[in-house]
Amino acid sequence: MGSQDVPAARQSELVIVANTLPVRREEVNGELRWTQSPGGLVSALSPIVREAGGCWVGWTGGADDAPEPFRHEDILNVAVPVSEAEVAGSYQGMCNSTLWPLYHDAVRPPEYHRHWWNPYVAVNRRFAEEAARRTAPGGRVWIQDYHLQLVPRMLRELRPDISSGFFLHIPFPPIELFLRLPWRRAILEGLLGADVIGFQTPAGAYNFTRLADRLIEAEPQGETIRYQRRDIRVGAFPISIDTDRYANAALSEFAGAAAELPDALLVNPHDVNAMAATIEQAITLDPEDGARRMKALREVVRRHSVHEWAAQFIEALV
Repeated sequence: MGSQDVPAARQSELVIVANTLPVRREEVNGELRWTQSPGGLVSALSPIVREAGGCWVGWTGGADDAPEPFRHEDILNVAVPVSEAEVAGSYQGMCNSTLWPLYHDAVRPPEYHRHWWNPYVAVNRRFAEEAARRTAPGGRVWIQDYHLQLVPRMLRELRPDISSGFFLHIPFPPIELFLRLPWRRAILEGLLGADVIGFQTPAGAYNFTRLADRLIEAEPQGETIRYQRRDIRVGAFPISIDTDRYANAALSEFAGAAAELPDALLVNPHDVNAMAATIEQAITLDPEDGARRMKALREVVRRHSVHEWAAQFIEALV
């Protein structure tokens, strides 16, 4: 596979925990090899992990597929096994059919099935256990996205000596929607295991803070939440794209980017007439106005690039 074996007990100062690894298998000259996965998250985090001599804990994307830990471009990759039944229950069920639609303003009706919850817990626990094994004393762990919302608390129970952060890459819903979730308290308590909890927009951070205050009597204090004698930072860390990459190749009002791009012509996708009117407005827009808007939009994207986002969050995770 073109990988380098590493000692199983190797621990790192910085560990990324994500649903998938930053690499994927590709056939190169008739041989299967690991190559870096495309996407802004991987391109932003890989240099930071590499510089720290860090580790990335994730899933290969295949059922029952967990190769031994290996190095790729100076990053230790640790694959977490996920069974076929867990792929169906946790990933396709709980993540894709319950959490994703609920968190996106119930864009389609979320499904709630008790038999999906146990696999979700089991997968989260396996990720937490692997992260606990791989993190050096006093190290830092950064957990990514809605697939792993229980990991922060599980990890804190296993390794109270380390600091951890969590970032949600999709919107966090308003209280009226989140209350529909049968496992709402468990997920909130899971997230509150982190020292820093980041959201794409201030609205997401506000929704989370309101819920924590209402459901588990956590105490909001400005940009922090006081919970179980700990101060947890909660805030917005806007993430954009790899601006250099897309500039060389030259972001609906419900999307997370809408809050960051007020100069864009925003639409309500549920209002067909208004959408048509906005399209007409865009077509007939004065060229000078269009140029001004695009300049402002590009500046926002450049200022909040995926690389700036990663550096900002890592700095907060002390």
